[in-house]
Amino acid sequence: MKVITLNKKSFLESTRKLIDKIDFNPDMIVEVLNSGVFLGRELKKGNQKFEKAYYTSVKVQRANEYMKRSLIFRMVLKGLPYGILNYLRRYESKKAVKSLLRIEKDMPSVKSLVIPVNSSQKIKNVLIIDDAIDTGKTMLLVKDNLKLQFPEANIKTAVLSWTLGNSIVKPDYYIFKNVLVRFPWSKDYKGEDFE
Repeated sequence: MKVITLNKKSFLESTRKLIDKIDFNPDMIVEVLNSGVFLGRELKKGNQKFEKAYYTSVKVQRANEYMKRSLIFRMVLKGLPYGILNYLRRYESKKAVKSLLRIEKDMPSVKSLVIPVNSSQKIKNVLIIDDAIDTGKTMLLVKDNLKLQFPEANIKTAVLSWTLGNSIVKPDYYIFKNVLVRFPWSKDYKGEDFE
């Protein structure tokens, strides 16, 4: 599978393309932390299409993420050449494909998914945003929980990268398909820090 690296400029260009594709007017935009916040920030910037939406976020985390958060792990990644890092990304993607057979296993846990909304606010359209959908397990969990909270709402998803075409959730809007994307905030990104 192809691996591409987006720097800050190419991330912003890809985000603009994604914004242009979205033909949906959400009442609420749910950013999947941490990466969805970067997309949300761009949606908010002077974009009339999304200026009236209520923005909120949700933290979803897989049990095996603790290793990726460690400082030593990040330092090791920064020292490896992109060729090896691309191999590791492909390897992780192959493991993700195998995990699609075990939907219940390795499901992420929800840190906080009850979305605080003013009781007078009617939520009809919800847009969930994240950087990528790999297996779709995280997006499924978020989407299912939002359906419980807002059973009448029309819920759509937008991501920059749809990594696996056979994911359990297919995004409504995306830019890259069947491509592994290294984002400017990725732990193995070697460019300038993304803020």
